[in-house]
Parts: sequence; C-alpha cells; structure tokens
Amino acid sequence: MPDEDPNISHGAAGGRRRRVAIFLSDMTFAGGIQRVAAGLTRDFQPWYDTVLLTVEPLKSPAFYEAGLDFRSLNFLRNASSRLRVLYGLFVAGRRLRRFVLQNKIDTVVAIWYDWASVAALLLPRSVKKIGWEHISYSEPTETWQKIRSRTYRYLDAVVSLTETDLPAFEKIASKVQCIPNYVPAIEPDPADARENILLTVGHLISRKGIDRLLLALKQPLLDNPTWKLVVVGGGEKGRADSGYLDSVMTLIQTLQLQGRVEFHSATERIDDWYSRASIYVMGSRMEGLPMVLIEAKAHGLPAVAFDCPTGPREIIRTGVDGFLVDNDSDEFGRSVAKLMNDAGLRRRMGTAAAKDVEERFSPQPILAKWVNLIESLHANKI
Repeated sequence: MPDEDPNISHGAAGGRRRRVAIFLSDMTFAGGIQRVAAGLTRDFQPWYDTVLLTVEPLKSPAFYEAGLDFRSLNFLRNASSRLRVLYGLFVAGRRLRRFVLQNKIDTVVAIWYDWASVAALLLPRSVKKIGWEHISYSEPTETWQKIRSRTYRYLDAVVSLTETDLPAFEKIASKVQCIPNYVPAIEPDPADARENILLTVGHLISRKGIDRLLLALKQPLLDNPTWKLVVVGGGEKGRADSGYLDSVMTLIQTLQLQGRVEFHSATERIDDWYSRASIYVMGSRMEGLPMVLIEAKAHGLPAVAFDCPTGPREIIRTGVDGFLVDNDSDEFGRSVAKLMNDAGLRRRMGTAAAKDVEERFSPQPILAKWVNLIESLHANKI
C-alpha cells in the first residue's frame, strides 16, 4: 500500500468542508448507476463539497444538473488484450491520484470493483477510500475476484447494497456496511390513469434475462391483446450484446409476439415510463440491489421478479407488493396474469409498494448512514 503523501490536506481542519469524489467509469449512459452517482453527488452537498469524477471523457453527460461539479480524467480504455486493460487501469489510477492530490479530495467513493481496486492500490493513506459495488458479489470473473480479494484489504470501507452479500465482503475487507440505494419522494400517478404496459428497464444482455421474460409472458400477452411489454434501455451501442439481441428478436418471432414487445432507448426521463406502466417485470439472472425495482415500487407499481441470488428478495414482499418467483416461467406468467386481470389487486399492491419504499428507501436515513460512515473513517473509528 502506498505511503501517505504529506502534501495533501484533508479532514475539516481550519473550517474547510471535506471534499468527496464520487468516482466511476462514465456518465454517457442514462443507467441506474449513473443516476445513483449523480444523486449522491447532489445530495451530499449539505455536508460536503462533492465532485462527480469519471474516467472517460464527459460527452453530453447524463443526469447533469446546474450546481453539480462534473469532472473527468479524460482517459479512454483499450480493452484489446488483458495486458492493455491492466495497463489502462494503472494509467487511469495515476491520473486519479494526481487529481485527488491537486483538488484536495478527502474521500473517494469508487463505483465498481475495478476502480475500487485501483483506488485501493494507488491513492495515499490520508485519502479515505470506499468501494461501492452495484452487482452481485459473485458476478465478477474469477480473475477479478482474485484481484479484489487482494486489494479490498487496502480500502477503508466497502459498502454492500444487500445484506446477502455482506458476509462475503467481510471476508476480504476490514470494514463493511450495508447501505441500500434510495429514491426521492414521489407522488405515484393514480392506478386507473395508467396504460396496459408491462415494463422492464435494463441493458440488452443475458444477465438481464429478457429471454426469460418473453418465455414467461408469452401466454399472458396472447391472452390479453390490449397489453404489451415495453423494454427501456436496450440496444444502445456498447450497452447490448449483439448476439443476445439477435436471439431475443428471433425468440419474439418464434413466440409470435411481433407487435406485442417494444424496445426504447435509455432515457433520463425514465419516470415517464414508470408513470405510464401498470406492472413492473424483471427477468434478471443476477442483480445487486436493482435501482429500477425500487424506483418502480416508488411509483406505485406492483412488481414480479425471478428470485435471483441477491437483490429482488430484499425489495419485493411476495403477496404484499408483488411476487417473487423461483426459476419457473409458468409461475412467473401466472403471477403476472393475476395482476393483469385484477385492477383492484394492482391498486392495493401498488399502494403497498410506494409506502414500503417511503419507509425503507427514502433519502434521509440512508444519507445519514453514508455521512456517519465517512465521518467515522476520518475519525479513525475502524
């Protein structure tokens, strides 16, 4: 681990507010991670001077707001070989270190395991380093799991989104805390003003399980011709697996669901889709703590999801605000059909969903956990 650089000023000495950098790969895509990063940068401002720092250049950044300090290391990674990937991480890490020292950053919150590892190894001890992952603990490749197990010991803390993953992180890091994502207060639209839309949001990659949704929803959609499935966030360059996308399109034809499934690009106005839809569906094979599921519930949408290893089980309460289904496409379809055919059930579950988010995923208590964690690190309470 690098020695502390004596030239960096940190803490709140002399009345200066702490400076916190939220550090991630890019802000060019209107995804859940980008939305969370921008939100935390904004919502930390009552306590800290905040910077949202990206590795890649800021070209038309998503979720930009006046008053937010967006910066970039202006580094484009080359993923043509493993050696180039590792070299790129080292170069970006050196730029990160220089930025942190020049801008007197006290705390870096590094999003994703690669950048958390870079921060752990290349930032001085005086800078508090927090790793913050947004996928299941077991999802990274075997190589990255080995790297992570050797680097996370040098982080000052790791934030786990789920209680399920907490024990795994505790084995490789000295301090771990579970802090879920949050959503701002929302006034859901009335259930009777909504359209017959089954909504899902996410990249068109195998992990998101659009194929599983199509297989599970075939019969409910064929039995209810006024309903459609809307997929938001699929197909953008770099955000979709072309082979998987082709297989999804072929599956739509095979299941005779042409005209019953719509694909729309990612949007910063995702709230508009939540307000229009009546039911949220999730086919994911793996998740961290899916922001889209929390947001959907906040908008008063009952949700149906497969019970993947982490995530949905800590959000959905089966029979109360949705249905959590084991790996059973028929049962998934029956659960969705039950909601499609019962407006009263949708209304009751949607009301319960919004109330649950207000109680468990509202900003104030979750921001308090973040602030308490950061202050405890600077007070050396570890």
